[in-house]
Amino acid sequence: MTKARTSQKVTIVDIAREAQVSTSTVSLVLRKSGRISAETVARVHEVIRKLGYTYNRNAANLRQQKSQLIGLVINDIRNPFFAEVTSGVQQALEGTDVMFFLVDTKDEIDEQDRVCRSLREFGIGGLVIFPVASTRKKFFRDLTADGAPVCVILRNPGDPQTNFVGPDNREAARLATRHLLSLGHRKIAYLGGEAEGQARRERLEGYHLALTEAAIPLETAVDFAGKPDRDTTAGLVARMMSREDPPTAAVCHNDNVAISAMHSLRAIGKEPGRDICIVGIDGIPQGAEVLPGLTTVQMHGAEIGRRAVQLILARMQNPGQPIETVTLHPELIIRGSCGSTAQP
Repeated sequence: MTKARTSQKVTIVDIAREAQVSTSTVSLVLRKSGRISAETVARVHEVIRKLGYTYNRNAANLRQQKSQLIGLVINDIRNPFFAEVTSGVQQALEGTDVMFFLVDTKDEIDEQDRVCRSLREFGIGGLVIFPVASTRKKFFRDLTADGAPVCVILRNPGDPQTNFVGPDNREAARLATRHLLSLGHRKIAYLGGEAEGQARRERLEGYHLALTEAAIPLETAVDFAGKPDRDTTAGLVARMMSREDPPTAAVCHNDNVAISAMHSLRAIGKEPGRDICIVGIDGIPQGAEVLPGLTTVQMHGAEIGRRAVQLILARMQNPGQPIETVTLHPELIIRGSCGSTAQP
């Protein structure tokens, strides 16, 4: 056989015969097992090219009862932080044959149930999920019942059957608050974030810890809860600045809130970095593009996506791989929104 077949479908039997190897060797080459010599791999691929063979990966996966698909479930596709997470997921899958679906639950429990059920019915090989705040532990037990590995990101459910990757929220807010304290501020507010959110609770703990370490009474601390969108933030800023003795600085729940707060402050004649200092939490690229540049705490969104996928792939290849919890340490990035770009 010296030319590509056009009258009938080429099979791996044809490939094996032409390359003078076994069909199992051809199968291993197609699956990129790594157990075949480079010379044999090259010979098999040359025959595949010559005969015009197309590998049906979906059929092969069905035969092996394995899926080469991962689901990525988030709650707000518009949030730039999740763009960073998604980028990390994609980077971790480069060079593999695994693809991923991105779905948005809009932070609604019924939508989360629906999309996860659909992904399971589709036969995904693994799932990376940022769960809705009101998710119950039974959801995670059901999610892992069919054996597909699950990695939860950002909101730790404390489930023994799921991997977890997320940042240290307490330390992030503590770093932000300590930086403002080092600049001489003593009236520091915490701005934004929905009151029932796990991340907000943890970040408030870090904020309170830093105030306590500086001997500032917690009864003097002020925090303003609300959805992290621009309109809500504008209302929070108005309330904060209308106080008889308004704060001189604010730790914002995330960078979206911080950037919105900076716009809202200008709308009432206050200049960020001069009249009031602002710190965000997330480290999204947009923080470097506003004026003044946003001081923020880097939460390593892309690294969260990468590490989550690495844990999923490890358990897809070896179901006995131990469950892991990975906590990433935040990093303060100082820019002009605090009136200083120098390290304290």
